[in-house]
Amino acid sequence: MFARVRVCMGVLLAATLLGSALWFCGCAALFRSAPTLPQERYAIVVSSKVLNDAAWKAATVDELLLKYPNAEVISWENDVTEAKTALAEFLPAFTAFVVKPEDAGVHFTIAVSHLTRELDEDPYTDTFWGVITGYDAEAARKVAAAQPIMIERALDCSGCDLTAFKRAWRYSEDHRGTMKTWCAETDEAVQTASCDTDNTHGVLERLQKDRVQFLATSGHATQHDWQMGYCGPNMQLRHKDGALIALDTKFKAYTAHTDEPKVYFANGNCLIGDIDKTDCMALSWMRDGGVRQMMGYTVTTWFGAQGWGTLGLFTDTARMTTATEAFHFTNAAIVETLERAIETTGVTDLRTYRLKKIVQLNQPLSRQLAKWYAALPDEERAQKQAFFKDVVGHLHDRDVVCFYGDPALETRIAEGKFSVLPPAYDAKAETLTLTVRLNKGERKGAVWFRLPGAWEYDAETLIASDALGRPDVCLENMVRFPHAELREEGNYAVTLQKARPMRAKVSQR
Repeated sequence: MFARVRVCMGVLLAATLLGSALWFCGCAALFRSAPTLPQERYAIVVSSKVLNDAAWKAATVDELLLKYPNAEVISWENDVTEAKTALAEFLPAFTAFVVKPEDAGVHFTIAVSHLTRELDEDPYTDTFWGVITGYDAEAARKVAAAQPIMIERALDCSGCDLTAFKRAWRYSEDHRGTMKTWCAETDEAVQTASCDTDNTHGVLERLQKDRVQFLATSGHATQHDWQMGYCGPNMQLRHKDGALIALDTKFKAYTAHTDEPKVYFANGNCLIGDIDKTDCMALSWMRDGGVRQMMGYTVTTWFGAQGWGTLGLFTDTARMTTATEAFHFTNAAIVETLERAIETTGVTDLRTYRLKKIVQLNQPLSRQLAKWYAALPDEERAQKQAFFKDVVGHLHDRDVVCFYGDPALETRIAEGKFSVLPPAYDAKAETLTLTVRLNKGERKGAVWFRLPGAWEYDAETLIASDALGRPDVCLENMVRFPHAELREEGNYAVTLQKARPMRAKVSQR
């Protein structure tokens, strides 16, 4: 089911996204739904290489089945697209793609991005996905078996809302010699402090002593290093044999090992999300740095819609979304931008465009879009130059950012001005009600709701709090209100009418 209600709207990237329709306290398992709600379906799409390797199967598939006993296991031999029919029939809320390192990386990310948008007739992601892999089987086990993370402490090396956390530190890639700090218990505003121009020891202290649970980075990077500074020499992180190594500006090496479970958004880095070989940065972070979920570009980044958009959605509206939801809601916003570009240009291959040639500076350009732009009169072409660049930028980001980790893992900022209440489903009345609570402050902007699974409902008769306004995107697994104005503390709800959970066409294992 797909309905899209057209509402006047701007480009949504850093919009507030209302998070999960399920809030599970403490370490409660994600699939312990309210008694009247159907259980959310989980798929494990696994390569035959993993299934045929006893150690890898035990570390990944078997670990996931311990967490999600009713998960459907779908295998593929030569290409992940072999799983398409089974996935479309099963309609999972979440899908874990389990592969060995040699099958991961940029081309796999692009394939998964397309596959998960092609399970029904609409162009949006039909299942919230994550890739599970590792430096070796034991490292992959850490990712597959990860438990919920309620994030209190953060290290930001890019630029985000530090006040979203209980304790946070920022070392800037643009300014050396100063840092920002935040402590919710004592500070009324973010504090500025002096620090070394070489941030090696400061970053290591945050990782190893303060045991941060969230990390965001920008700066130069490749598959094999992260260089912190733009404005002069600064620290680097590298890897060797799956271990993280910090190098100061004199190239003295320090171990960067930390086992604190964490979420890592490499929102402003090129290439660091690409697994070009087993010994790389992404797999070293998962093996040696405690990373349980990671977002990273598999190509060079220049537009930044997916990376910076995900960071903003996750931190600016603390506690509204999980890391998984922030990633997929941001991607849905990118898809919506491209859908509106199709309406303007008539270039339908924006929907199916796939980046095939990987070069140092990727700026994807469909042949149809290039012809459309070239055919414009000179004056109109000049007027549409910014629009053209915007379309190319969104097309660049749509398919090339990978989300690693269990997609159903509850990773959420521990405290914030928002709360998400459990959904309420009345099977007899066929109504599904989703509610968010504003605890303090206000929100003016877009709000998303994730539905607990896949649902059919009547988008035209949807009922919402006046402050939410009207939705513009109504899908089987998410709804967006583009112009919400939440000004008063209290609950804001949306009720879907004629709501029925969509049934799978295959039997669970």
